[in-house]
Amino acid sequence: MHGEYKVPGGKLVVVDLEVAGGALRSVRVAGDFFLEPDEAILAIDAALEGAPAHTDTAGLA
Repeated sequence: MHGEYKVPGGKLVVVDLEVAGGALRSVRVAGDFFLEPDEAILAIDAALEGAPAHTDTAGLA
């Protein structure tokens, strides 16, 4: 799956992932934003990896 969200006049967030066995797999978050340290994006990807595919926004927060 591929999804993009851009706030008008703001930053773009792109998410690529697969769903297997009802869970998020191969999660990759990217976009035109900066994080410090650079490795923080890897922690976000890892935190989403394996989450149930039906999890709502509050459950991911």
